This record gives sequence, C-alpha cells and structure tokens, in this order.
Amino acid sequence: MVRDLYMFFKGDEKAHVVWFSIIYKTDMRAEANINSELNEMEVKIRFAYLDNAEPNGQGKYVLFTEVREEAQIDMINKRLLGIDGIIDIESGISRSHMIHSVDFPLNFLGERALITRSRTFVDILKIIREKVIQPDALLLFSGLKGGRGAAKYVRNIIQVDMKNCMAVLRELFLASGWGKLEMDFNKETCTGKVVVRESFIADAYGPSDLPVCGYMSGFIAGYMTEVMGYTFQVREISCKSMGNAVCEHVISPAPEGAKPEHIMKEEIQ
Repeated sequence: MVRDLYMFFKGDEKAHVVWFSIIYKTDMRAEANINSELNEMEVKIRFAYLDNAEPNGQGKYVLFTEVREEAQIDMINKRLLGIDGIIDIESGISRSHMIHSVDFPLNFLGERALITRSRTFVDILKIIREKVIQPDALLLFSGLKGGRGAAKYVRNIIQVDMKNCMAVLRELFLASGWGKLEMDFNKETCTGKVVVRESFIADAYGPSDLPVCGYMSGFIAGYMTEVMGYTFQVREISCKSMGNAVCEHVISPAPEGAKPEHIMKEEIQ
C-alpha cells in the first residue's frame, strides 16, 4: 500500500490534531496495553504506525488523534507513562492540522536523510547538464560515490556477497523510492543488465533525446564495485525519457587494472 508522506486532516475544526510518539520495550506486552489504555480513554486514532525494529529491543508507536482541550494531552501522557514497559513519550500539537508519517530527523542508511520532490532533484540534474562541462561524467561519478557508500553501510549490517547482492540492491531502490528493478546478471562473466521500471528520474525529467539516468548507472556501478571487489562499468542504453517503456542499464567488468575514476572520466569506453 502506498501512503502519502503527509496529509492535511479535515476533521473537527474546533479540536487540536495531536501526535504521540511512544517508546516501549517490545518484550513486556506494552504494545497491547497501550491499545487497551487508549480504548479506555476513548482516544480515537486518526493515523498510526508501529515500528518494532528500534535498537535495544525497543518499539515505537506513533499516533495522531484529536482533543478538544490541551489539558487532555497531559492526561493521556500520564496514563500511558503508567504502563509497564513504557520508556518515553513525546507529544505535540500540529497547529496546521498536518498528519505526517515520518519522524524528524529522518534517517536512511545510517545518516540523516532529506525528503524532496523528484522534480526538485531532476531540476538540479538539468542545471548540471546545462552549465557543467562533461555533465554525464560528473553525474556518473556522483552516483558511483553514493553506491559505494550505500554498499559499505549495508555490509556492516548484513552479509552481502555475489549470491544476494542484486536482491539487496533491488530492496534499496524500492525502499528509497527510486524504482523497481529487474535483473539479469551472469555471475560467471559478471555481465548483465538492470531494468528500472518507474525510474523517479526519467518519470520527472520528461522527453529527452538522450538517456537521463546516468546517476543511477553510477550508483549501480559503485555498489557492485564495492561488493564484488573489482571495478564494474554500467551504461544506460535505453531510457523512459526517450520514449522507451523502461530504463535499461548494461553491466560489464572494467578492463583489468582500471579504476572507477577512469571510467567516470570517460577515459575507458
């Protein structure tokens, strides 16, 4: 299910939209007791989500509700804090009646992440193409660094090798909203292709005479280079912005001894 990042809630205009972020121990049945306590207080949940993957055996329960009086917020906090296993509670009023589904600051792959519209990202790419000498090489190199950095972080969490690296890459693209990957990779020759459906770059870029997803090519090359331990080169040969149904990136090993920087600077074809 796709959910909006935020929404403006058209509920009781005389009520306050209030959010609660509840941290609890996952091994003490606190989650069930939270729901029981909320029901007893007749708290109507307008939006909520759970995250039981917090560090140190902790869970997070984020919910939005409406209250007529601000004093009710303190009462709800006190009742919830009395539940065994509750570690901490934060709460606040959304004065603009905005309900959002992410925390601040947002984190992705171990660092603070920023949310921006795809069109804003693409506007930056277009400016680079218009103002910079060898823009495609710059975008490829930027993607290369991003891909290598992502691979390093992921390898600190799970085992990533030739057997599962492409499946992990697919999950990364999906989780970040970049697109849906289909892969055909020969592990013996280390050649293949990556098809990207619903590429956020191509969808927002609009019509073009040339492929526009070079940043993704660089990211894929950097990711695979870091995981496999030798240099890959990736090139986009068809793009949705050119009228193709999907974006297609061809993968091949770089010549022996070549460094990623050489490929990105277009010293190797």
